[in-house]
Amino acid sequence: MKRFCVRALPVSELTSIAGHLAACPPCHEEFTQTLRSRRGSAPLSITLAAEYWLRHDHVVYAQLVELADNNLNATEREMLDVHLTVCDSCQEHVRSFLAFREQIDKEAESSFVRIAPDTARELPWLAWWRGLAWKPIYATAVVAIGVALVIGVAIFLKRRAANLEAKQTQPNVKISAPPQTPTPDNQSARNVLPTPVPVPSQQSPQRASSPLLTIRNRKSVEQPANAGTVAMLNDGPGTVTVDKTGNVSGLDEIPQNARQQIGEALLAETIKAPGIETELGGGPISLRGPGKSPTFKLLSPARVIIISDWPSFEWEKLAGATSYRVSVGDLKGHEIAESEELAADQTRWTPATSLKRGEIYVWEVEATIDGKKVVSPGQSAAQMKFKILSVSSAQELEQLRKVRSHLALGIFYSREGMIAEAESEFQVLVRDNPRSQVLKKLLKQLRSWRRR
Repeated sequence: MKRFCVRALPVSELTSIAGHLAACPPCHEEFTQTLRSRRGSAPLSITLAAEYWLRHDHVVYAQLVELADNNLNATEREMLDVHLTVCDSCQEHVRSFLAFREQIDKEAESSFVRIAPDTARELPWLAWWRGLAWKPIYATAVVAIGVALVIGVAIFLKRRAANLEAKQTQPNVKISAPPQTPTPDNQSARNVLPTPVPVPSQQSPQRASSPLLTIRNRKSVEQPANAGTVAMLNDGPGTVTVDKTGNVSGLDEIPQNARQQIGEALLAETIKAPGIETELGGGPISLRGPGKSPTFKLLSPARVIIISDWPSFEWEKLAGATSYRVSVGDLKGHEIAESEELAADQTRWTPATSLKRGEIYVWEVEATIDGKKVVSPGQSAAQMKFKILSVSSAQELEQLRKVRSHLALGIFYSREGMIAEAESEFQVLVRDNPRSQVLKKLLKQLRSWRRR
């Protein structure tokens, strides 16, 4: 009973005991006493609020697209609205994505009208040039005159610059000492070097500096302090700058290694591809043995990295199915969690206990139809994998969310292999920095990863 109270039993045994407690008053009384002894005098409180149970169901990129296209059904939209009431981060993602899509739609609505050439209203100079085109001699003469004018102007400007430079250059005046006649008094000092007479440069007339030279000197002194900046981006509530050495300013609240990754990505104009893509692929692995070819799909989580360690599994409804059963295992084929027999109208299941972070899991659904088992995915299909974000990465993500930097979040998501989330962050950055070519290049790279 103590193990049952802390859910330290297999799911099948927990289900069996719970069913017995509902029908056996003495055992139910023992369960109540055991639970009361564990909790002491503290009252037992249980919340059934939807906000509490949906607090970890964060919005993914596919849901953002369906929301913008108004393709969510009533149930999904209601669950999404409930989660948005308690998650500020998802609220910001939805707001940014909808604003970006609205901007894109406005640009797409603009039509390009082909302008037909109006031969009746031809430009005068064009008609004149076409007239010359019929006479090669005249056309050649016009070209030669143009080339001569260009050469003449270049020579004139070069001579003028040389004259200005000659006027601005002051000749160095050297004043030599008068020759000395040796006398008997200074015979002993013949071997002593005479003291050099200083050149009185201060006595030469001071010439006023050229206005052009003054302007040039002023520009050299008033150069901006951020002359070494290679990128200056609008990022959330502030501005982020990156210099030629990769130093990042404006994100002092995030760890040093995160700032270094941001600097490297912006300088190299590329993001290192995560290796998790290969880990989440691979051949089929069956947890429950052979079955028929699948006739229904597993929806989520589908070969992605998720944040919550309490995942919710969702699949398509199979016509004619009378029940479902979900199995979750590791890459070695060990079963980690298994659902009870689910009703025919239930296509979503959440395990009773959380899963270990940083691990890769594989899951499948077994449907019963006409007394036979149909497993999805089948043996000929690739296994359905997902990975839960590690403890350290989850802590780093929580810190980055407080800073509210789309750039930091985008680099973090791309590093962890969360391509859809990274693409969403970089879409916001491109919207806020429409002239940044490096951000557009990085967004294009992320989109190529998602398509692949």
